[in-house]
Amino acid sequence: YKLHSIFSHILCLLSSKVLLTASCPETCEPIPGPAGEPGLPGPAGARGLPGLNGDHGPKGMKGDPGVVGESGPQGAQGQTGENGEKGHQGPTGLTGQTGATGPKGDQGEMGMTGIPGPCSPTVQSAFSAALLTSNPTPSRPVPFKRVIYNLNLHYNPDNGVYTAPVNGTYVFSYHLQVSTRMLKVGLFHNFEATVRTTTSVEMNTASQQVVMSLNQGDWVWVQVKDITSNGMFTGSEASSTFSGFLLYPDRCDDMFGRDFNGNAANNGTDPGFPSYNLPWEHP
Repeated sequence: YKLHSIFSHILCLLSSKVLLTASCPETCEPIPGPAGEPGLPGPAGARGLPGLNGDHGPKGMKGDPGVVGESGPQGAQGQTGENGEKGHQGPTGLTGQTGATGPKGDQGEMGMTGIPGPCSPTVQSAFSAALLTSNPTPSRPVPFKRVIYNLNLHYNPDNGVYTAPVNGTYVFSYHLQVSTRMLKVGLFHNFEATVRTTTSVEMNTASQQVVMSLNQGDWVWVQVKDITSNGMFTGSEASSTFSGFLLYPDRCDDMFGRDFNGNAANNGTDPGFPSYNLPWEHP
């Protein structure tokens, strides 16, 4: 705009000299004309001096994680560290399989002689016999005449009496069939009933087993009470039996073969069993 004003002023002066006859305007002040077309851009000026550093801008937002880089080369081995503290004992492991049996070892030296053991008695006595006739005679020993076993013959099948060969502990039992009438029976030791059994029902059984101490020469037998209660029975399919045996003698030096003519029930004076009727109750 300044250049345009100057140019207009120069044109005005030149016009006043050439055209003398012409009238001049009231003033030589330039009159703005219409805007011209934009001129062409001028050449680029020289580069200016660097400006001052500006203020720090605000902190930017956190960027996205970068791509994981490749693993670097393995480093050199470090120095050996100090031993740590001893750990706690672990749980017990499972039992392993049994190993193979090792070879037999050499025989050891003979040991010292031990204390004497219990004696092995040379006296042996046992029997078992069965009834041959039902409803035996009361007030007498029942004769079990069919002998099943009679070691050393201490049982007499003719009168049904067992005689103890030595002082000791014995076991006796009876297992009886009952039929037709009731049965009252007892196991007697030297004329006194040790145990009794009563069965009031027909087709029944009567059984007892007793452990007892006997002296040499003592008698043991089975006896029924009376004629109305002697229902002891035997048959082809039913058996009544009387059994006993020596469990052990009182002393190891009790040997069979000593004289035992006496009997405790007869004060040692009569070895034979009496032939009279025997009471059911001991007087």
